[in-house]
Amino acid sequence: MPTKTSAALPQDFGHPHLLEDYTPVPQPTITTKICAVCHASAPHTLCSKCRNIRYCSTSCQELDWKLHKVVCKHYIEATAQTRCPSSRRVLYFHPLASKPTFTDIPFGPDGTVYGLSEHLFPGVPDADIKRLSFHDRFLPYFIQLAYDTNPDKKRELEENRSLGRPFRGPVVALAYDAETGLSAPALDVDTTIMRPLMQYVELRREYDGPIFVEQPQKRYTKGEWKAIMGDDAGCV
Repeated sequence: MPTKTSAALPQDFGHPHLLEDYTPVPQPTITTKICAVCHASAPHTLCSKCRNIRYCSTSCQELDWKLHKVVCKHYIEATAQTRCPSSRRVLYFHPLASKPTFTDIPFGPDGTVYGLSEHLFPGVPDADIKRLSFHDRFLPYFIQLAYDTNPDKKRELEENRSLGRPFRGPVVALAYDAETGLSAPALDVDTTIMRPLMQYVELRREYDGPIFVEQPQKRYTKGEWKAIMGDDAGCV
């Protein structure tokens, strides 16, 4: 388990729930059944189609439908398919597609990802694929985005149609257990990833301006982070 140092603490950029460069915590943050929109208790109400995402009310479900409908039908199709036991489901944002798709990639027992560059980033060297993690504290997993940094600008990358600015080229979203982190295979991505993922993309859009630039980000000491988060500082 990583030790929390000033270089490994989460990056805060003004959102009450999302933390970037997430360091896994000993226990999952949320274990209760909650609404995907307002995070109120939602023990019984599931989407009637995919039976995967929860809402506390019809109003919250209607509010989320614009995002959920993008993945609802394809999630049903993806979960009905037979696959290899070592594979895990990821969400793939093809740069020219208007919607993401669920696809499977194989993992080793130690968490090694196989086939990411060959199948989802064809022609891209592994060193150019950045994997950035962030956490929504209302999810029991943390999210990792893999994307082409294209450092030498050798590839002509289209703006990703599903995600928009600041991402160009293909993007893959993975989910990891908050306890085991990257030392074990990823979890299967499901439909609950869409809202926090799109919130994060919107924050990156505002945070980085019109052009996505790889740049150092401010880190906080434990004292600074506690002052920001108060009593919740031990949960991240």
